[in-house]
Amino acid sequence: MKNETFGKLFALCALVGFVGIAPVAADDEETPLAEQMETVSGSLKKLRRAENFAEKAQLARDAQAAAVKSLEFLPAMFKDINDPKEKAKATADYKRLMGLVLAGLGELELAFLNEDEDKADEVVDKLKDLKKEGHNAYIEDE
Repeated sequence: MKNETFGKLFALCALVGFVGIAPVAADDEETPLAEQMETVSGSLKKLRRAENFAEKAQLARDAQAAAVKSLEFLPAMFKDINDPKEKAKATADYKRLMGLVLAGLGELELAFLNEDEDKADEVVDKLKDLKKEGHNAYIEDE
């Protein structure tokens, strides 16, 4: 894999923390959401060491499964939202972002199945944009 792809995959690993790990870490406890996000992150980190496209596709599938499981949970910061309408909006947006992450991971899997490194790079760029959006929405300022 090209060096540029390694950097993008590293950035992608940081992406998965945008919804669960960073906001949940405030309690210094491992929540179910944080555990799923750690699984996604771990799968993506392993992409750098994967020896072939088939292994990378499997890692993308593993990340997808954890992303789906993460939809059962909400970021810890949601407990501070008292207005039911605002909580509903935040929940819908969280699901939207996680849906886009899941779709991106599906695109990444397809890129690996097609052995298309350029497409994988393109998908990683999209996922990096989602990371920025997620950070803006779900990481509490300290």
